[in-house]
Amino acid sequence: MAAREQARPTRLLELRSLNSAALERVLGEERARWRAMLHWDFTPSAELVSRYVGMQALDGFALLDGDEAVGYTYWVAEEHKGLVGDLYVRDEWRSTANENLLLGAALEQLRRSPWIQRVEAQLLQLGLRGAQVAPAGMRPRTYPRHFMLAQTTGLSGKRPMLLEPELRLERWGSRWLDQSCELIAEVYRGHVDSEINDQYHTPAGARRFLQNIVHYPGCGHFSPASSWVALDPAGRARGLVLATMVSPQSGHIAQVCISPELQGRGIGYELLRRSMESLEAGGAQEVSLTVTAANRQAIRLYERFGYQVAYQFEALVWEGFRT
Repeated sequence: MAAREQARPTRLLELRSLNSAALERVLGEERARWRAMLHWDFTPSAELVSRYVGMQALDGFALLDGDEAVGYTYWVAEEHKGLVGDLYVRDEWRSTANENLLLGAALEQLRRSPWIQRVEAQLLQLGLRGAQVAPAGMRPRTYPRHFMLAQTTGLSGKRPMLLEPELRLERWGSRWLDQSCELIAEVYRGHVDSEINDQYHTPAGARRFLQNIVHYPGCGHFSPASSWVALDPAGRARGLVLATMVSPQSGHIAQVCISPELQGRGIGYELLRRSMESLEAGGAQEVSLTVTAANRQAIRLYERFGYQVAYQFEALVWEGFRT
């Protein structure tokens, strides 16, 4: 829906100046949009935003039309990096100008911190694309990504992959955390996804990434029963799939990675098959995932399971943006 003609200009106000009720209509519309477009229950994330706004503990801005909040964004800072956690503008006010206004305000605040050298954002509800993303003239590097969906109804026709006898699969447990962190840093070395998310660069960064999946609702409720590790003859984790439930009917593959020496040997296929089968047993009628468009090898695997592109978005990275 195009933004309506404004009777008066929009303005920004820090989230710390609002109470949680001020964002109720914005978050309500955002929940409905996630449900309609992505079949995703955004309620846990919306409740977290509302709680932190109520505590005056969330860095961000609201977009106001008069006294009414019609959009918002927030960010978090960790070490050298800023992460724009969300940005949403209600349908009637969604426009290039308003989205860039919010995004530019976030970047301007982050650039005032001398330790922030990089800003990342993956905003699935952002309407801006490509050259339109230029808040305050600061254009990011953009990485096209796909949100893909597959039905679980055809899984019964996917035969188990007969793996080499020395390889075995086990369900995820916290005992695999350290090895999984090492695995992620190894697998994504030089990979395009490490340009998008610099947590992939080191085991310490990978630990933060994994803990976010396991402990926080941004990617849904973690499903240990649908998450698996592949072990080599020495008992080391050399493959990984982590899954969540994002609604009572929808599962989500939050992470898949296979060590280079095991790629092409059916491990990825079998990890994904088992994860989707477990999600179906837990009530999922469909499963989603996100993948970088340039990662053709992964997309070919996903297409074997019936995944189709349901939505396209962009990962955004600003680096060395301080003038």
